Amino acid sequence: MARHRVAALAELPENGNKAFDAGGASVLLCRSAAGIFAVENRCSHQLAGLEGGKVKGPHIFCPLHGVRFDLRTGAPNGTLTKKPIAVYPVSVEGDEVIVDLPD
Repeated sequence: MARHRVAALAELPENGNKAFDAGGASVLLCRSAAGIFAVENRCSHQLAGLEGGKVKGPHIFCPLHGVRFDLRTGAPNGTLTKKPIAVYPVSVEGDEVIVDLPD
């Protein structure tokens, strides 16, 4: 795993998300009362970007068809896909959001 400084905490909207490029990958950072999460910015159903999807607790809803993914595990909920999205370890150090991505 390689550690990447992805964003300043202030860049993340509360109860929202924002995509960032980190190590050549599009990483979606999500922030809610449940915490800060890092996932791949791609729905496993039709490969649409997840940026802009509604964040509610530890879940994000795909803006294209509404597939719900658990931000903690990547697991989908519903019948459109059974394939999970990638979830990355995330930490906050001071005001920096750090994500561990596969090499």
